[in-house]
Amino acid sequence: MNVRRILVPVDGSRLAEAALPAACSLAQTLGARLLLLHVLERDAPAEIHGEPHLRDAQAAHHYLYELARRLHDEAFDIELHVHEPGVDEVATSVCRHATEHEADLIVMCAHGRTNLRERLIGRNAARVVRSANVPVLLRTARTDDADGFQLRRLLVPLELRADIEPALDAARMLAAPYGASVTLLSVPESTSAPAARLLPGTAALAQELERADLERRLDELADELRKTVPEVSAVVADQRPTPAIVSLSTTLPADLVIAVIDPDLPRARWFEPSTADELLAQPELTLLFLKRRP
Repeated sequence: MNVRRILVPVDGSRLAEAALPAACSLAQTLGARLLLLHVLERDAPAEIHGEPHLRDAQAAHHYLYELARRLHDEAFDIELHVHEPGVDEVATSVCRHATEHEADLIVMCAHGRTNLRERLIGRNAARVVRSANVPVLLRTARTDDADGFQLRRLLVPLELRADIEPALDAARMLAAPYGASVTLLSVPESTSAPAARLLPGTAALAQELERADLERRLDELADELRKTVPEVSAVVADQRPTPAIVSLSTTLPADLVIAVIDPDLPRARWFEPSTADELLAQPELTLLFLKRRP
């Protein structure tokens, strides 16, 4: 994962700007450029998040210019782009701009309300996560006074049967320059209820052996990661994936959760919609969504 240009879609609201601290921190730390984008929406509502909506190109250009002026002291380059004429599908346009402008990362605010179950009815952040060809960093926000971005603790849930390299690559890329710690998380496969009832002793032994093997494999990954990241820990949780991720992201607390998803699977075992729902319900949480490699 190599980040040279970061695309930040903004809609003119202060709530959308809650993603800017993370985007600016990443641009400065990784030496990337920032591309501020506003997509004009056809038949846009008069207000968004309780504020006037940007409904014409002149207003949008002025807003982006003022936003860039506020960031002029930051040590990175800033580009501005307004997409016109208005479109019906804002998320589709954001994804296209990421490709056209060769962005390596999209950073946006999920407004603390986005529900990934609703991606089929058009919530923008959810649709961008599903459709973008580049990683997407979402920051939840309840108010427009979100604190600055600090990256001290990364949580990396891993399903070891699947492709884990994108998550490990991202952890290496981010942890080293920030001096952040990394916690690897996995959970054993659940033994089926019928098998557990029929052969409880055998099922318990199988679970014990599986847990021991999982701990060994996770420790090996942690040892490998320590070659570039000094502080790495490994946790095997006796929970299902969803509550394990939510619980550990809260207790660490995690400043960033790195999630590898498969957009072609409607209900992947780990990052199923309910997992993302619960994570996005957490206050001031930042999530980096990566796609599984083909």
